[in-house]
Amino acid sequence: MPQTFVTHHRVEFFETDLAGIVHFANYYRFMEIAEHEFFRSLGLKIHGTLPDGTVYGWPRVAASCSFQSPARYDDVIEIRLTVLRRTSRSLTTGYVMRLGETVLAKGEMKTAYCIIPAEGQIQSADMPKEFIERLGEGDSAE
Repeated sequence: MPQTFVTHHRVEFFETDLAGIVHFANYYRFMEIAEHEFFRSLGLKIHGTLPDGTVYGWPRVAASCSFQSPARYDDVIEIRLTVLRRTSRSLTTGYVMRLGETVLAKGEMKTAYCIIPAEGQIQSADMPKEFIERLGEGDSAE
């Protein structure tokens, strides 16, 4: 069964456009907010430094979002994140954003675990054991 995480976000005035609805680009921010909260709930960070001083992070490889209904200033939206796929080097998460029973948007994001050694060249890497254990089972296909 896929791992699911739920968080909420109150729409701020600056996230709306002149029509008074959430600007489409902010749905990507909402997905990222949920992603960060999900990692925190597992005791992990989206960006940090390993004991040997190597910096790690999760750059986006792909992101998409389809919009179905508007949200407005001061709405409290539910953001549901589901782990769709995990390999040793990447994580694909799906998102459903709702206002009550109304689906506002659905999205998907693929990120790659990367390290930035002292030399400064970013490179894809296998996730540390701690990440694999906390993120749960993944696909065997790479």
